[in-house]
Amino acid sequence: MSIDFIKIIKAFRTKINPTEKQKELAEKRLSICSTCQFRRGDIESSLTNCGACGCFIHGKIFTNNYGECPKGKWDEVDIDYFQIKKNKTLI
Repeated sequence: MSIDFIKIIKAFRTKINPTEKQKELAEKRLSICSTCQFRRGDIESSLTNCGACGCFIHGKIFTNNYGECPKGKWDEVDIDYFQIKKNKTLI
């Protein structure tokens, strides 16, 4: 597992001054993390981290990237906040 410090810095920068949309997405992601079996620590603590990727949850929830949860648990809420093209076939 490699650590992407640029992503971490960007997420924490967003956390400092989020838009309403970013706050809303972060709250939904945090709700998912609060019941996740990979969470290490009390969800209220800023030091709580993810056992799957090692990131601090209260920072990572502000990432501006789709699908950053290594277990795919955020995908369902992320889809509403990111413009993701769905595969279309000609058939």
